Amino acid sequence: MALRRNKLRTFLTGLAISWGIFILIVLLAAGNGLMDAVGKQFSSRSTNTYTLYGGMTSKPYKGHNSNRWIPLTDKDIRLLENNFPHVDQVSPRVNSGGNAVYGNQLSPIVLSGVRPVYAKTNDVEMTMGRFIDELDEKNNEKVLVIDENVQEQLFDPEEDPVGKLIFVNDIAYKVIGVWKGNPNSGGGECFVPFSTLKKITNKDEYSMLNFTTYDLDTKEANEAFEKYLRTQLAHLHEFDPEDNSSIYIISTMLQYLQTNKIMNTLQIFIWIIGIAMLISGIVGVSNIMRITVKERTNEIGIRKAIGAKSRSILASIVVESMIITTLFGYIGMWLGMMVADLSGDIISKAQEGNMVTINIVPSIDLGIVLMATALLIVCGVLAGFFPARNAVKIKPIEAMNYR
Repeated sequence: MALRRNKLRTFLTGLAISWGIFILIVLLAAGNGLMDAVGKQFSSRSTNTYTLYGGMTSKPYKGHNSNRWIPLTDKDIRLLENNFPHVDQVSPRVNSGGNAVYGNQLSPIVLSGVRPVYAKTNDVEMTMGRFIDELDEKNNEKVLVIDENVQEQLFDPEEDPVGKLIFVNDIAYKVIGVWKGNPNSGGGECFVPFSTLKKITNKDEYSMLNFTTYDLDTKEANEAFEKYLRTQLAHLHEFDPEDNSSIYIISTMLQYLQTNKIMNTLQIFIWIIGIAMLISGIVGVSNIMRITVKERTNEIGIRKAIGAKSRSILASIVVESMIITTLFGYIGMWLGMMVADLSGDIISKAQEGNMVTINIVPSIDLGIVLMATALLIVCGVLAGFFPARNAVKIKPIEAMNYR
């Protein structure tokens, strides 16, 4: 068999095939892992959410100096609720610091007064009990949602905190739930109804405003809405509408659409690289089969002279091509899937130990893997078929005298 007579050449061609399918699988696995991680981040949050933060003016405007602080107040809430048809639910946030006391235990906390919609717009993951509801907000209830860090500092591991009374700045609050907490804040963020904390602190300026929207599903619609929103806020607070630092506006829908565009571009780029690697393998098979057929032209002439049929000669050459692509394609497929699974296990274990915070776990669609491998085999067969077909058409006497 010609494959045995040219072991090195066969091995190098097979290596190109294996490497092509291996790179394709690894790239697709990494791309799918990244897409899944981004999808999970947005799936746990509402994508029709806007967040406003107060800012500092960077230029003078209508007699006002620059470096003027622009706060968020009740006027902004009324503006959003009454002047914007696409605005659904508004949730301001007012903050207050203090110490939570339960029995002999004490924990420093930050009280955040919010409305019920806040949990949906800011990915508040509950581990026990419930979040604030509309009745809590309406009745100014003194109820509290603590995070796991506060739970650990105030309560015994076996003790259920839900239903217990704790004191914050000498005011008793009933614990109604426990949330996972924000790993980037150091812990201690607890939620109470906005109406309750506003009444207690008597604050009229808010650190942020969240609100949800509807019927804003495209980039163009959201950009037009954001421009109109900034214009109205500029009129209300008397700052330049072009001064983006006066009030910061963050849209999760625009972030989602932009991230999707980046992910789709990345996916296309990955496919281009992977397919290019496959093509290089196919070209390698085509070249080796062309050279092999050329070297065996005399042999083909002799076999035809002693009665061998063109079909059997053609079949033997095609089989060699199929063996190379199938064997090395399978090896590349197996190695690629093994690396994807192994890296997924390593990343998962690292996440369990809090070594990483981004949940990117490589994954691969078996159907795509099999389709790519099958495509490689078919192309490899065709790469051997066409030069072999041309060779068997040569007359026996010409083939035997071929140099």
